[in-house]
Amino acid sequence: MSVPTHAALVAAIGQPFAFALPDGGAVEAHLVAAPLGVPMDDDYVCYSAIFQLPFGVHLPQAVFRITAPGGDAWDLLATPTRPADGHATLTAVMHCLRSSTPDGQAGDIPRST
Repeated sequence: MSVPTHAALVAAIGQPFAFALPDGGAVEAHLVAAPLGVPMDDDYVCYSAIFQLPFGVHLPQAVFRITAPGGDAWDLLATPTRPADGHATLTAVMHCLRSSTPDGQAGDIPRST
């Protein structure tokens, strides 16, 4: 399973991402935040990606194929969350094993010692 790293999400704040729809279409949503979350223990990392949808667009909770501006794509569960500035939002939460390697595979947040 592949998820975007926290560092990649932080770097992409403000950029458009494409959410593939079941009918073959897509919705462009802007990444507005990538806050850290609370992992269940020190072996895990937790962070989220909050996407703002275009005005008037509302999507249900679903697994979406989300494509970043650079072309990387992931199948992520996204859930409707609190609207911001009159726009609906979707949030995907990443909760995965923390990387023990410097290349930052799972979350790009190195293990503290």
